[in-house]
Amino acid sequence: MEEVILRYDGESLSEHSMDIKLVAESLQGLETLVREVHEELGGKEEQVDIKVKGGFNEGSFEFLCTVSQFLSENIELLKIVGFGAPFAGGSLVSYLQWLKGRKIKRITLTEEGNCKIVTVDGETKESPSYMRALLASSSVRVAFNKVISKPLRSKGIELFQVLTPEQDRSEREVLASVTKDDERYFRQKQTLVEEIDSRKPPEEKVITFLSVHKDKDTGWRIDYDGDPLSVKIEDIDFRSRVSKGGEPDIFANAYTVDIQEIENIITLDKSYSIIKVYDPD
Repeated sequence: MEEVILRYDGESLSEHSMDIKLVAESLQGLETLVREVHEELGGKEEQVDIKVKGGFNEGSFEFLCTVSQFLSENIELLKIVGFGAPFAGGSLVSYLQWLKGRKIKRITLTEEGNCKIVTVDGETKESPSYMRALLASSSVRVAFNKVISKPLRSKGIELFQVLTPEQDRSEREVLASVTKDDERYFRQKQTLVEEIDSRKPPEEKVITFLSVHKDKDTGWRIDYDGDPLSVKIEDIDFRSRVSKGGEPDIFANAYTVDIQEIENIITLDKSYSIIKVYDPD
């Protein structure tokens, strides 16, 4: 079980009031962050329990967050989010602070199984493999916007902190801290990773067509080494001949093609494109 205190501080909270929408969105964002990390690490929805309680205290608003999870390994979800003690693998908060609002150009896997983050200006950093999907997740960025950025953009809220949960406030340790000046690092963005596809060099293969489309380049099916495979046809001349009836024996002929495998570096899903179709022998 993990327990931390999330705290907002500023002049507007000295009057013991905070916009209820900000409070509600912050709690929603917190739940999203914990559940996304839990799911990425292989957990199921019913295997995590999140509880909060809180209120105003000496000019600030704070709430106690308790997370219980039932993953086979003793993984601390709040630490991975960045709302816990720092650890060697780094947290989402620490990586966003390192990015400083910059876009990620690409994320690749290393031979050791970690992921390598490359920013648009060429700076690099390695992280655990599970960070690949989390850093590229739009819902994670929306959640951080709700928990950190949006409250700090509000008038009179100057500081967001995560603290250890001791009853005696003087004994609490600050685990994470974001000021109004740094809230922009946690804003949601439309494009998080510029290059999400990794293309292998085209290979020359002999295939047969199983189904074709005269009106679109996707969803064509081929026999690929004995297995059916859905492909995109990028050879415009060949598509034009098919649409005009210029390949009457398309299902009888064997064709030599240049085919390319494309892997989504975030989801690791694969797709295939036929770059060139050569005339059948």
